Amino acid sequence: MDRRFVSIDMRETDEWIDHLRSLNRKEGTLQTHRSNVKRCLMFLTAGLRSTYAEDIDEDDIQYLWRTLPVKEDVRRAYLRSLSAMVAYHTGVDIVKRADILHNRESRERVFIDDDDFRRAYMAADPFQRLILCLGAYMGLRRSEMMAIRDDDIDRGVLTVHGKGHGLDGLVAYMQIPAPVERAIAEYRASMRGKGRRGDDHLLQAVARDHVLRGVTPSRISNSITDLGKSIGVRITTHSLRRYFATTLYYSTGCDLQTVRRLMRHADVSTTLRCYVDAYDQRAQVASERLADHIGRVVGDEAEEDCFSR
Repeated sequence: MDRRFVSIDMRETDEWIDHLRSLNRKEGTLQTHRSNVKRCLMFLTAGLRSTYAEDIDEDDIQYLWRTLPVKEDVRRAYLRSLSAMVAYHTGVDIVKRADILHNRESRERVFIDDDDFRRAYMAADPFQRLILCLGAYMGLRRSEMMAIRDDDIDRGVLTVHGKGHGLDGLVAYMQIPAPVERAIAEYRASMRGKGRRGDDHLLQAVARDHVLRGVTPSRISNSITDLGKSIGVRITTHSLRRYFATTLYYSTGCDLQTVRRLMRHADVSTTLRCYVDAYDQRAQVASERLADHIGRVVGDEAEEDCFSR
């Protein structure tokens, strides 16, 4: 069956989309959800399976997981959209029941330590150094870095347009640390004379028309990945955000709830599970200190005598 010419009933999906629209979800997000669900329904139809929300079950999710001809991360996005639509009509999270997306947290996460960051910072050009500072000192995502405009910087405070469901996303206000202010000034100085500014984004690059315009998320990511390769360190823009959280928690003694607030997470479990690295080295040190302490409690001689019996 040629899926391009299959007629798909999208009424349930559109009802769900209208509900999301009433919650002020962004139109781009709504179109993505609709497209994701439509792709899933096309494959269910081609497999002679029902496309009505009340009929879609865990077996259908397993079927889609096996047959959708896309990369794993895209497949996950498709199924999450479908499951959300079904849950709206039935109250049942079929993806959760199918238990196939639970291993999201098992994906490898890249963490960097102090030495990694120092080496990257020393080798960075002004563009890369500003990204390093925005990530490590303020915990910004690459999408948040990309969105910064001149007016968002005012008297030492940065307005952050982050993830969220409102018309403008989640807006937060953060103090700009002195190292970040210096990095901004250094970057701006490096851009003088490179062309006419076409917009007011902080991070810019020369476009094909030789006008300075805001950069894309991939430009931000690639610049940091390339920097890491040049110094032999695996580093990503998101590892800078993890470094921000880890350093706050372990090196400054910041409590977890404050770290959560600075990370702009709704749930502290996300902060702890995804961003705060336990460090194998710290675990080993803790274990050794525990052994030393208990050794002093029971007495070294008593402990040796016990194991010699």
